[in-house]
Amino acid sequence: MTLRGIADAEQLATLTRILDDYCEQAGIEGSHPAREHLARRLIALFSGGIDSPDDIKMALDSISKEFQTDLRAM
Repeated sequence: MTLRGIADAEQLATLTRILDDYCEQAGIEGSHPAREHLARRLIALFSGGIDSPDDIKMALDSISKEFQTDLRAM
């Protein structure tokens, strides 16, 4: 068992996979600034207690909509 907000190796792999899948579906390349922004938000969500992949994806959708216009400008 891990402390809340601290990822073990399996959880870190899952978070990485969620980010990779999300960015691939959104067309965000590995070096794009939006990927880094989403990664920071993903870690914040996890640290805040959201650890379900489905819940994280829904939250990322909401976050993505907030700055969708900014993504196009980058």
